[in-house]
Amino acid sequence: MSTDVTPQNPPLAASEAATGRHVVLIGNGMVGHRFCLEWARLSQGRDSLTVLAEEQVPAYDRIHLTDSLTKGDVSSLELAPAEWYQKHQIMLRLDDPVVGIDCEGRKVTTRAGAVYGYDVLILATGSSARRLPMPGASLPGVHVYRTLADLRNIQAHAANATSAAVLGGGLLGLEAARAMADLGLRTHVIEAANGLMARQLDAEAAALLEQKVRASGINVLTGCASESIHQDGETLCLTFRDGRRLTADIIIMAAGVEPRDELARACGLRTGARGGIMVDATLQASKPDVFAIGECAMTHGAVHGFAAPGFEMARVLAERLHGADIKFQAVDYPVRLKLLGTDVVTIGSVRDEGELITYRGKGMLRQILLRQGRIHGVSLMGGTQDVGRLHTAVLKRQRLWPWQRSRFLASGTLWKPAAEDVSLWPADTAICQCTGVTRGQLSSAVAQGCGTVESLCALTGAGGVCGSCRPLLAQLCGASAAPAVKFAPALMWTCAVVAVLAAATWLSGPLPLPRSVQALRLDVLWFDSGVKQVTGYVLLGIMLLGMLLPARKRLRALARAGDFSWWRLSHTVVGVAALVALTVHTGFRLGYNLNKVLMLNVLMLAATGSFAGLVVSLSHRLSPAHARLLQTGWTVLHVVLCWPLLALVVFHILTVYRY
Repeated sequence: MSTDVTPQNPPLAASEAATGRHVVLIGNGMVGHRFCLEWARLSQGRDSLTVLAEEQVPAYDRIHLTDSLTKGDVSSLELAPAEWYQKHQIMLRLDDPVVGIDCEGRKVTTRAGAVYGYDVLILATGSSARRLPMPGASLPGVHVYRTLADLRNIQAHAANATSAAVLGGGLLGLEAARAMADLGLRTHVIEAANGLMARQLDAEAAALLEQKVRASGINVLTGCASESIHQDGETLCLTFRDGRRLTADIIIMAAGVEPRDELARACGLRTGARGGIMVDATLQASKPDVFAIGECAMTHGAVHGFAAPGFEMARVLAERLHGADIKFQAVDYPVRLKLLGTDVVTIGSVRDEGELITYRGKGMLRQILLRQGRIHGVSLMGGTQDVGRLHTAVLKRQRLWPWQRSRFLASGTLWKPAAEDVSLWPADTAICQCTGVTRGQLSSAVAQGCGTVESLCALTGAGGVCGSCRPLLAQLCGASAAPAVKFAPALMWTCAVVAVLAAATWLSGPLPLPRSVQALRLDVLWFDSGVKQVTGYVLLGIMLLGMLLPARKRLRALARAGDFSWWRLSHTVVGVAALVALTVHTGFRLGYNLNKVLMLNVLMLAATGSFAGLVVSLSHRLSPAHARLLQTGWTVLHVVLCWPLLALVVFHILTVYRY
């Protein structure tokens, strides 16, 4: 990640000599960067924007910190290099935090002693990870999980560690637990409440989430309040209020965040009793021309600790500073956890008073909270593809009609399958929950010529945060939602070889027998009983090896046994080996009766598997709907053909040895 900065900012006197307004932005996190994006979109060059950042690197994606931990490469997190700010005439100063604000003199002072005058001051200082107030909270080996610096400290400590304890079972705690597990540490999650994500989930959903987290190999302790930490030789010992103890090499405190409002309090701005810079609907603080956005701001009596409301604040403020008469409206934003193979989304609260209707099935738990027949909250675990429409339903307090209730209880969805076509969704449906971009805005961008996901993201800002809406963007522009799968060329060619070998075995007829005794007697392979047994059992072993792929997908013990892409490619290579062994064993002789049925079954298995693999390898060139339909169809047929295989093989072996 680049650490370059723009040239030194001008001194105060030089700033005062410039034309237009001088806007100073304190903070270069995700929300601060989003304001810069909106500013660059709207600015005509009359005003100047100076960004004062505390960290040593430009703004980066905190949402995907955990993903970068195991890759060892944080460059992909960078939202924009320092050169981007220069290009858009935004002055960026890194590693020089503001230490004082003079609202009367309209100037700020940094740690290095630089002074910047302003006409408009914006605080986007974000929040900091909260350290629990307990003895031992500052011991070496006790970390918080919030910034790139925190990440580096944890990585350095984890190099010589075998176990970790994470204090907090909310969103941040589960992300930290995933990070520790990905580093190969034996991981425990400790939550004081009686369930995970206690602020968002009811007891049933929390229990299901806990079950899934445990299945991934992470231990969970709920209803367990931490009391103190002390050093115990080379490890740390965590003591709970009920007297129990737990030792670990690393302890991560992930029990919430606190608004960074210390600068605001020091300069006399009004703050909330529990923290946060108090602002009105225009995002102005209690002194003229001072604004706050993001996690440090308290609007409508609440601090919003997620990216989506912060991005909306950035947009609203940027447009207001350029003449728009709009205000920030607080709404129920989706809370999303995508972790350990589990998708969890909550909108509003299903724990409030009202009627809760629930769908359980297909590995999903989906809940809707109703009040007077209208939708007030949603909780989804698994199957979150319709979250955009459900978000709109919550925002509009849409009525749940009797036929929708029946459909939800039967299938878990409110809409007919035809409504899965995103282009048919209402124009005001939010497609990207992180930025609030609607279907109508995206369709307009497509009409203007956006034909790829990347161009849609660049023009509208959708899809650039968590990325979960990119398949929907792909549907709208008719493009592929994702890049090619790993090893796509190798997968495609091995599947093609399997298909050709299967067709050759089926259509070519038996290999001819040698006409001369001096010729190479290949017929020994097909008529000598001893050789036939050897080649037969080799073939059986290869086929059993090929069955490890579905085992890799379904057995918990194998869930973390290497990258699935390697397993998939290996499966196709095993398919090639199986057909070669089949040729050696039979000489393209299909046999008779049930033996012929067995041969045809094996060949059809190879053909259907190769077609499914070809679809996977080419999925980035197909529309998402077609790719999903073709892959599902061929895969289901491939699986169905596996069922008679065992009985036919047993019959074949019995007939060989019996007769």
